[in-house]
Amino acid sequence: MTKTPFEIRMDVLHMAQNQLQAEYYAKLEQAREIQNAEWREAAIKELKYSTKEDILFLAEELKTFIDKK
Repeated sequence: MTKTPFEIRMDVLHMAQNQLQAEYYAKLEQAREIQNAEWREAAIKELKYSTKEDILFLAEELKTFIDKK
């Protein structure tokens, strides 16, 4: 079954969101492994969950890469 352009755009958005979430949770896990409590808390506070703008920016980058021949 062929996907519509809308479905392809949604797939790219989901791909971008999943990638950013995976990066966030990997960094969170690294921060949780820090032994010093103060450093651990500081590292966790520095984490930034992805925004809609972050997702759209990455989706556009992915689309540009996909469109290259």
